[in-house]
Amino acid sequence: MSQENSLFNIGVVERETGIGKDTLRVWERRYGFPAPVRDQNEERLYPGEQVDRLRLIKRLLDIGMRPVKVVGLSLPELNALLNEAPKNDPGYSPELFEFVELIKAHQGGALRIALNLALFRQGLPEFLSKTISPLNQLVGEAWLRGEIRVFEEHLYSEQVTSVLRAAIASIRNPAGTPRVLLTTLPGEEHSLGLLMAEATLSLSGAQCTMLGVQTPIGEIVLAAQAHQADIVALSFTLSMPPLQIKSGLQQLRQALPRQVALWAGGSGVARQRKPEDGVQYLGALSDLTEALDLLRQG
Repeated sequence: MSQENSLFNIGVVERETGIGKDTLRVWERRYGFPAPVRDQNEERLYPGEQVDRLRLIKRLLDIGMRPVKVVGLSLPELNALLNEAPKNDPGYSPELFEFVELIKAHQGGALRIALNLALFRQGLPEFLSKTISPLNQLVGEAWLRGEIRVFEEHLYSEQVTSVLRAAIASIRNPAGTPRVLLTTLPGEEHSLGLLMAEATLSLSGAQCTMLGVQTPIGEIVLAAQAHQADIVALSFTLSMPPLQIKSGLQQLRQALPRQVALWAGGSGVARQRKPEDGVQYLGALSDLTEALDLLRQG
């Protein structure tokens, strides 16, 4: 993905690899890799070869390997480990690969039309579970392999966002209950998980208020008060370091009134070893519906 002699700042490396800035700095101190050079302002710059290695390291971590075993290995060593790793084939449907080909061909309009047709055929619940959820995973895998560039992943995200927002607008219930505030914490810039949660909750009759991504904790608390939220729902991806997730959830839980439920979902929370007190962790979209039913019953 990168040219060998190119240099990339830490923000670009985070986006290209899915490895958080804090994690990159910790590895640098602990393992001696990555080993960025410094510019005239003492800012880190990462050679392209190191970025390629970091992408492979991220793939190995995603299949369960520990940083101590892989950080600092050479490209041939990392590739050898990947070739030896057991393959996890979730059995993607042919239609999903057609969507990916449209992404690679930069056919944004055609992709949006194809997604809308799938939504029309399947209905929103099945569209979320059988098209968007596995397609997100397939696109993510292609991105990690370097088959899809960052701008192509952004193209995909924008088309899915457009389709989901239109679908949500048609089912939004301004008088629904409970009242749910959706956002992400600073450092988490991905919004697709939030939109999928909003769609699922809206289908279940909840009144949803979307703040978008990277809302400061103090502003989340003020928004929860202003909207009289019963629930604050956060989404986390694997790009956010586990310790940052843990700290953010602790701070927000302490700042919110106890009667306001705090829900955390997405692939990032699956790595949390111990749930935080007063925080409900959710996995699949179906967990949202079950949690909503339990809250209404209680």
